[in-house]
Amino acid sequence: VSLDPRDHYWLMRPVDSNANNEGLFYYPYGSDGPEDSYSVHTGLDMPNPIGTPVLAAADGEVIWAGWGLQRAEEEIAAYGNVVDIRHDIGYRGQPIYTLYAHLSAILVQTGDRVRAGQPIGLIGSTGHSSGPHVHFEVRVGRNSWYAVRNPILWMMPYTGTGVIAGRVTFRDGRLAYDVTVTVVDAVTGRTVDTTTTYASDAVNPDDEWNENFALGDIPTGSYDVMTRLNGRLIVQRVRVVEGATAFVELHEPPVTPQPTEAGEE
Repeated sequence: VSLDPRDHYWLMRPVDSNANNEGLFYYPYGSDGPEDSYSVHTGLDMPNPIGTPVLAAADGEVIWAGWGLQRAEEEIAAYGNVVDIRHDIGYRGQPIYTLYAHLSAILVQTGDRVRAGQPIGLIGSTGHSSGPHVHFEVRVGRNSWYAVRNPILWMMPYTGTGVIAGRVTFRDGRLAYDVTVTVVDAVTGRTVDTTTTYASDAVNPDDEWNENFALGDIPTGSYDVMTRLNGRLIVQRVRVVEGATAFVELHEPPVTPQPTEAGEE
């Protein structure tokens, strides 16, 4: 149940709560990685030891369980062992799919019905992978990597936490790509989290929020969200409420005209 009607935290996490549930900080959804050297990321990578159970995020039907993703919509061997689920829930009349990649073992078959939290595979490092993790995608409307959304805005926040999402724009309204966003505790001054905005206009934002960055599992409280555009520091304060999205706009301010000296024209 979402506290804010704009939210849709309807999915469980793809690993158990005693495993690592955080995506790699240097390669979040929409990022092109350190030094812009990776392909734009279509999901979240959650590193865990090989053999850690991978869980279905919601009830649904397994529509692919095997090597790569070899379907009419796409064929991607880089995923290694994959499970792909079409869920019973929908969004705005559209189907929702989740994908789990790089598995060391697959525990279900195509056509199986699965329940939320059911083990469907084991974490591995198959396909194009630099280490053991599960690559988790959320797809809305069609089963294609062109239809992905940020999983942070679909997975239930932990008790006592919420999500900060937002949009960073230049003064002319253009989105600011690949800039650093920092979240600082307004009381202690401690940096709580850091991310980057999405790397290009090819990254899909959420249908409701239209964000270009998101950070999950932020403890409830007040925070200063900040970035720099053209050398100018931009700061907005937000309050994080449990189980909800706090949205913030970081907009480059207009140029302030400089006063002229007396007698100047």
